[in-house]
This record gives sequence, C-alpha cells and structure tokens, in this order.
Amino acid sequence: MAELSKFIQPNESPEYFIDFLNFLDNREEIRNLRTETAKRMQVGAGQKILDLGCGIGGATVLLAELTGPTGLVAGVDASSALIDAAKHRAKDWPGIEFRVGDACAIPYPDGYFDAARSERVFLYLPDRVGAIHEMRRVVKPGGRMCLLDTDLDSTAIYSTNPALTRKMTSIVAASIPNPNSARELPALGKQAGLKDLHIETFAISSPYEFMVRIMADSLAKAADRGVMTRAEVDEWLGEQATLHASGDFFQAWLFVLVTGTV
Repeated sequence: MAELSKFIQPNESPEYFIDFLNFLDNREEIRNLRTETAKRMQVGAGQKILDLGCGIGGATVLLAELTGPTGLVAGVDASSALIDAAKHRAKDWPGIEFRVGDACAIPYPDGYFDAARSERVFLYLPDRVGAIHEMRRVVKPGGRMCLLDTDLDSTAIYSTNPALTRKMTSIVAASIPNPNSARELPALGKQAGLKDLHIETFAISSPYEFMVRIMADSLAKAADRGVMTRAEVDEWLGEQATLHASGDFFQAWLFVLVTGTV
C-alpha cells in the first residue's frame, strides 16, 4: 500500500502505481469518462493526439483505436517506470509512442498535435497554468484540449457518522497538492488562454476496494502524525467494512471536464 499523494513521485514504488492504474483502467466508469473526453476532442482517423500524464497508457490505447494506424497518439508522463509499463502494454499497437517528459516541458515541437488531453494530472502539478500553456504550445491553432480532474474535497461517502467522515475525507484531500483541482480547472483554463471554454460535470461511484486503496494508508499515516487518533481511524474504517459486508457501502466522486480550443 502507498499513499495516493505519492503520485508526485511514482518511480519510488512503481509496482503499487502500476497495479492501481490497472485497477482504474478496468473500471467501466473510467472508460466511459475517457470515451466522453475523446468525443469532446473530436478525435478521428489520422489525427495526432497528446495524452499528457498518460500513466501506463490506458487512455492512450483507447485513443489509438480512434486515430487508427495512420494517426499517432503520444503518451507523455514524468515517470519512467510508468512509461516502461505503457510501452510494454502497447508494444504491438500501431500508431502509439510514449516518452518521458515534464508537463511544463513537453518533448514535441510547436503545433504538432491536433488535440490534447489530461486526466487526473492537475491534482499533482506545481504549475498548472504553465502546463496548460505548454499543452497549447504543442497543439495547432484551433485544436481542441480537454482537461479532466476530480475534486477530492467533494468526495461523498455514506456513513452513520458524517462528522467523522468529513474529517477523514478532508485529511486525505489535504495530502494532495491540489485537492480542489477539478473546481479550479475552468479558471485555470481561462487564465492560460484557452478559448471557447465548455464545462461539464460527471459523478461516478467506486467500489469498497477503491476506497481502501486510496484512503486507508493516508489515514494511518495521519494517525501516526497525531492529526487524528488511531481509534478514530479504526472506528471509521471498521464501519466502512461493515457497510461493505451488508451491501450498503457507497462512495461517489465529482469530475469536471473542461474543453477549450487553442
């Protein structure tokens, strides 16, 4: 287990992050969000598409199905370990390439792509406006960009103790550099000069296993730091396990999708 916040340095425990991203890639809700993003980018055969913060390439492969062998989908990620996993995953897939690169120094020339996307990346970036500027640089004039993020402070989890639940979700959110990135994306896109902004919201539910993966370790470390007591963590996680066993577990996430043109 590793903290969700460690996505800012995924080379330190790549096995965890590869497993975590595989788990997400297999979720129907995530695949549906990616399909909607591709529609907003108007992806078609023969196009060149940038997938910034591609991870292990789950969305990259989906886009390559749309661009076909005459197109190109380029996945860029700061983690060499995740890029290696992505290359292995898509080794027999035409029209895909992966490169290690920084969001504020994308390794492609000006106006190279027809469109660009990012997904759950801006949660971790120190310079989000700079990253949007850099995405704009590598997309041709008139090209479309899609920014998709989740809002961690808006996480909804059913509990008979809502006050304790708010405390738990707030602590996990505070462990992320930009926990409210989703609600901030429209303003960031405007600041960075995106045109014709279109904002949409989506909500998806997630299973108990997902909650354990992203919250349990962060809460344990918060208890070690004295932010909360171990008894509070055990009480809350115990209730969630009971709710899961009875079929009453529920967790939902708010996503914001910002589409604009260069």
